[in-house]
Amino acid sequence: MSVRLTLVCVLVIICLISVSNLQAQPFSDKKLILKTVDYKLDLKIDYQNEKILGSCQLTVLNPSKQPINQIPLTLYRLLKVTSVKDEQGADLSFAQQVLSFEDWEQLQVNYVEVSLKTPIQQGERKTINIQYEGYLLGYSEVGMRYVKDSVDEEFTIIRPDCKAYPEVGYPSWRVTRAAGLQSFDYLVNVTVPESLVVANGGKLVDRVSKNGLVTYSYQNIKPAWRIDVAVAKYGILEDKANRLRVFHFQEDKEGARMVLDAMRKTMELFTDWFGPLRDYQGFAVIEIPEGFGSQADVTCIIQTRSAFKNKAQLYQLYHEISHLWNAEPLDPLPSRFESEGLAMFLQYLVQEKIEHKTDALGKGAQRLSESFRRECQKNPQCKDVPVIDYGKEMLTDLSYSKGMILFYVLYKLVGEDEFFKIIGTFYQKYNQTGATSDDFVNHAREVSSIDLTKFFDEWVYGNESSEYIINEIPIEEIVKKYRQ
Repeated sequence: MSVRLTLVCVLVIICLISVSNLQAQPFSDKKLILKTVDYKLDLKIDYQNEKILGSCQLTVLNPSKQPINQIPLTLYRLLKVTSVKDEQGADLSFAQQVLSFEDWEQLQVNYVEVSLKTPIQQGERKTINIQYEGYLLGYSEVGMRYVKDSVDEEFTIIRPDCKAYPEVGYPSWRVTRAAGLQSFDYLVNVTVPESLVVANGGKLVDRVSKNGLVTYSYQNIKPAWRIDVAVAKYGILEDKANRLRVFHFQEDKEGARMVLDAMRKTMELFTDWFGPLRDYQGFAVIEIPEGFGSQADVTCIIQTRSAFKNKAQLYQLYHEISHLWNAEPLDPLPSRFESEGLAMFLQYLVQEKIEHKTDALGKGAQRLSESFRRECQKNPQCKDVPVIDYGKEMLTDLSYSKGMILFYVLYKLVGEDEFFKIIGTFYQKYNQTGATSDDFVNHAREVSSIDLTKFFDEWVYGNESSEYIINEIPIEEIVKKYRQ
């Protein structure tokens, strides 16, 4: 056997062992330790070949006492890493393979393990440079119907929902959620044809045109947990006094004026109810096509077109803006009732206040009660799991329905002024540190003039409240139970 053939065989064996190791990893038993602290992302969107060419400089921190020798990454299944280098430009070895999430078999990602030359010690940071390229075709087939992301000159979106850029993580839904939200700074440069506009919720720091292409550079305004970039033939409306921006499709300019006005009114309303936002430096809304799913970040909302076309759909905007007054969840597996349940409640309350929609709260509670009953019929476990355990049992979708009803009962029980005081003082107390669900319950009990022990025992820690909804007990009768 020639030396060359021998070397080839050795390389093949090494690759097979590497792939085998990836497949054998018990990801669901792992803990995601590394924290992303800085992200520099350079993207070129190649519309002719319908692909993206990416380069990212990722900086991670090891907060643990355990030395870490590898950096695990997840990426969209059709995106391939072509090289990884350290800060000095030296090549780092890595292995990659398309794998299914262990607890969500339909969800596939390109799982990448980067081997480091020296381990990351406690308190140390490590920066790696990753080159990658490939295609986006969404995740609609796995149940994430809103993730229709693709490279298209009409509209392109780059976001973590489609894993369009490398993120620290394992192919395990439970492990990913247990790690909580990241908090990092970013600088993103996106190069597109000059006819297009790149939208992001950060600060535009540069715009450079060359040879028919334009590169937009955005920097985060506040520490972020996600990067969202949208590309289309956008127009831009601004309210400079309130530092508000709306990126809109050209044909929806009138709708954008309506959205900008609703943003201003909603921000003023929530500020009056809950107090000022910490370190407010501006906010943006980016219009996206219908069906792509609205989403809020710390300084931006990507908002579906329906809110631009129909005033009756502005509740989606109220919902997302309310998230700005959420404290970061610190539970390992948050139930999300104090974020999504509250946002559902507030979207209806704002309809009553701004749009003067009579009994929007009552009608909303009725619809969501019916939704909760349907879920319990399909999955009897739903009625037996306390709200506090929704995260552990992967039932957080119920936080939207039962969580809203929980806050509606609380609102009726303590009255509007005290309700606003509970929510507002909770945000002001915990917006810098974050909080657990227990922190919220304890804070509400301290602030309220009414003894809320039984209320929270039945609505957060117990399942008696599920029986009230299933048996269609009127809200007024439920409220009376806690006033006796």
